[in-house]
Amino acid sequence: MCIREESLRQKVDASLVTVRKVFDTARNPQLAEDVHHKYADKYLLAEYMTNGHCASLLTTLRLLGMTDEHIKTMKQWSSDRTVTLRFSSRHKCTFLEKKTREVDSGKKDVVTGTGLGAAFSMSKKTVTTVTEYFWKFECGYELSAYKGNEPQEKIVIKQRDGASTKVKTTTEKSPQVEARENPNIDVELTWLLQHVNAANGQVSFSINRSHKKCLTPLRNEDAEKAVSFTQHASLWSRRVAAQLQEFFGVVQDNTFDMGSLQTQGDAFLPFAPLLEEGRKGDAQLPQLKQRRVEATQTDTVVEYKKQHEGDVPAVLEGTDLEALLQEEERQIVERLETVAKAFPASGGEGLITQDEARLMILLSDALSKLNGYSECMDYLEVMLRKQLVAAIGKEITASDFAAYMQFHNRKMFKEEYAPKPLCLAVRRPNHYPEGTVSFLAKADDVTGENPTLMLTRKLEAGTVPQMKFALSAAAEVTLCGETQVHAYIGHRFSFEQPPPMTLAARSRQFSGYVLLLGRIGGADLFLPSHAMIVQNKDEFDIPLMLDEIPSAQEFRDAIESLSPEQQRFAKAYRSMQLESTLFAVCIVQIKPQLEKVLNLPYDSLTKEIQLTQRLLELFIEYHIPPDLVSFQCDSMEDPDEIPAAKKVEAVKAHVDAMFAMIKDSKQKELDEQKMQHEMDKASAPAPPVQRRIALSMHKDVMACEEVAFPVGVNDAVAVAPVQPNQPTSTTSSSDMSLPDGMVDVSEFPHALEKQFDAFSDAACIRPTIIKPADSWTKRYQPKLLSDVKTSNVGSDQQTKEKNRAFDLLDALTRSGVLTIEESSMHIVLGATHCFDETLVDTLVKKNVNPIEHVERSMLIVASTLFGQQPRDLVKDAVIDRVEKYSPMLFLK
Repeated sequence: MCIREESLRQKVDASLVTVRKVFDTARNPQLAEDVHHKYADKYLLAEYMTNGHCASLLTTLRLLGMTDEHIKTMKQWSSDRTVTLRFSSRHKCTFLEKKTREVDSGKKDVVTGTGLGAAFSMSKKTVTTVTEYFWKFECGYELSAYKGNEPQEKIVIKQRDGASTKVKTTTEKSPQVEARENPNIDVELTWLLQHVNAANGQVSFSINRSHKKCLTPLRNEDAEKAVSFTQHASLWSRRVAAQLQEFFGVVQDNTFDMGSLQTQGDAFLPFAPLLEEGRKGDAQLPQLKQRRVEATQTDTVVEYKKQHEGDVPAVLEGTDLEALLQEEERQIVERLETVAKAFPASGGEGLITQDEARLMILLSDALSKLNGYSECMDYLEVMLRKQLVAAIGKEITASDFAAYMQFHNRKMFKEEYAPKPLCLAVRRPNHYPEGTVSFLAKADDVTGENPTLMLTRKLEAGTVPQMKFALSAAAEVTLCGETQVHAYIGHRFSFEQPPPMTLAARSRQFSGYVLLLGRIGGADLFLPSHAMIVQNKDEFDIPLMLDEIPSAQEFRDAIESLSPEQQRFAKAYRSMQLESTLFAVCIVQIKPQLEKVLNLPYDSLTKEIQLTQRLLELFIEYHIPPDLVSFQCDSMEDPDEIPAAKKVEAVKAHVDAMFAMIKDSKQKELDEQKMQHEMDKASAPAPPVQRRIALSMHKDVMACEEVAFPVGVNDAVAVAPVQPNQPTSTTSSSDMSLPDGMVDVSEFPHALEKQFDAFSDAACIRPTIIKPADSWTKRYQPKLLSDVKTSNVGSDQQTKEKNRAFDLLDALTRSGVLTIEESSMHIVLGATHCFDETLVDTLVKKNVNPIEHVERSMLIVASTLFGQQPRDLVKDAVIDRVEKYSPMLFLK
């Protein structure tokens, strides 16, 4: 229980003592949460408390001196002008006189002795001269009301001039400013007066449930204006009381009990949040029933009437409130009469009289009631929160909500359209996976990381342009493999961060693939920013950053007041941002492409583990052109008739020869270095002539060492000619029209934004840019028997990884001449549903069911992704429910 709730309970308990005295003994009103009631009763309770609060304030104003005629006049003003209550004060400090007096310390010192044969005694005492300065402190104040900006046309409610007291100081400095008009203290009464009935002076407040901004009994324009007025009135009361206290603090030798002017204990709240069961005989019961039906905020009032026809509203009626207000007024008047007897009568010259005592008591009581009303209204949300937690059994968190949405989506979507874990197996058909690529999200500390659920659409071959990306300025690679589009829809409450997402790449022993990360730049353009070779039990953990950009509604609001030139710039830049929400992951299988570049039959390297590893070493470490080790048949032979084993053996021979040559080259380099070392040692003391001879001999040796690449007897190294139409720069066909039936994946973000704009609360859905973080983690095993090592992959290491991967791709594609068949492109479209409040506050304060909002977002994304109507995506069992709460999605 929070401190504020405990304070309210104490006030309600104290008020209940008085309430039971006012009501019959058969009545049993209780704190609202202890009484069975309906949600609509909370609206009636908010109206009851506000009406009681306003009536209580009017009682205080009348006791301050405001007459019914004053209220009637101000009510007329409030019809078209504001009405302000003003407290103005002033004071003056005048020097009277200076007096000097002697003050006897009251202590006498006696000295005795003898002299000249006689005894004597002598006494002395201390006398202090005191200078005193006397001042006359005068003050005055006025309580008035005026309309609009015309303070000169005012109604004076209470005023006093000529109040004074005598002040004594010991210095010449004035105890107060000689003369000052204190700043006026104003509070606007317009809202209060607008709810006063001009005919009978009664208060009439109600909440407009049909208003689109009416969310809860507390979160609506009517209640918010009431609370706002209360806050301003509370501040006004506190400032006026502080000003009076400043005046009273000047009084010296004060014999008055100033503490008695403050409210003692918990003040009686006639508008406490009380409900009562079993009130079937109340006279106003039919009227309360009708008001509660109107308070349901349901589209089918008739249906509600049938369901709750026999229910009895639990809120107290108007006659109860009148009785409690009369008791409140009686208590205040009794206290005023009792305390006023201890102060001088009104009209005297003293600074503190019965008028000031009454004013302080009323201000203190009003401040207590104002704070109590704020606590009572806040209690409505406290009660809702407690009831919600009691219904669920715990205070749910964002991770609980994420777990529920997984359950919800399984129940809602048809199997073929349901979100699935994005865990990709890197494999050939009918082969064991080479590894996996997964998108992982950490739900909580207990369950750890799990694959992220995403909507997935596989684009059929021929329906999407073949993707291309640049290896260099002169080489472009074409990807001919499958393309899948995934949609990630996250959700975030308040300022909480969504669950961290990680891209995990794993490889098995003696297996490998190339992983490229980037974004889509057009209908057929892939822009890789990162690349790596994942092989031999490598494990890469790549944190993904989720950067939200403004929603469509937020963007429109932001550029509304910009110039046309500025708007065009912002729109152009946003177009690029939207395309950046397409995060692309490309997986290239190494073995199939090795077979292709080496002219080997399909599947011929599956079991050639050592050969595959040695080939990768040649391409990655030594940058050997693939033509030097590829199989080439004689022009008279039919390649299809040559056995696969013979082709593989030929490649092995080339590889052996290449490694033998590399070994020889390395040995020669070692010999050269050794010779250089010997020559450096020998040449150190040698004279200039001998040094020139040694250098000449070294040049001759180096000139003779020319290494030739070995070529087999019947092997011819044939370099594939560059195709004449091969592009030399990366371009995109996104600006060209695609044939009918072709899908432009780069248009998905724009299409999705239009759908969100049309069918959802566009201010809640923010496109999300997914990109790798700056620092990764890599786990690898250098040797079969060595321990697994972990290293941090920073920006420099990421560049090295990308260069190694591109070097391998350059070899596997002969610098872009060969297309890559065994590849898969996975495009992830990111969006985040953002809520302004926490999960519980979204339910309690906004009266929003986040399940329905996220559900609507999921259906909009799925409809755009699959090109299907929402009705065709969901199971038949939930169509009626979804259509009821998201009817806009089913409009034809």
